[in-house]
Amino acid sequence: MPKRLLSPQGGAWWYCSRAMEHLSETGQIVYLKLDYDTLDKRLSNLKGRGVVLKEGQDLRGLYDERIPLYEKYADITVDEKNLDVEETLQKIVERLKQ
Repeated sequence: MPKRLLSPQGGAWWYCSRAMEHLSETGQIVYLKLDYDTLDKRLSNLKGRGVVLKEGQDLRGLYDERIPLYEKYADITVDEKNLDVEETLQKIVERLKQ
């Protein structure tokens, strides 16, 4: 199983390259790719979800900042577009078996 799953909904500690490099040394990183519009719909209450924003930053800015890190460090990318939770998990398992 992978050591880490990355999602645009993830926590604030993914902000820097140094943290991402450390994670990539400890196991496989799976990036759960999700387009911005779908993410925006899922995250209706940012504070309630624990999404940490820099002062003056909005969700779009956060998304644009994190995606390049996720794409750079992911060992496996699973596009969640049009997938439910079970289908996403199935894709992850399939990719891990390859």
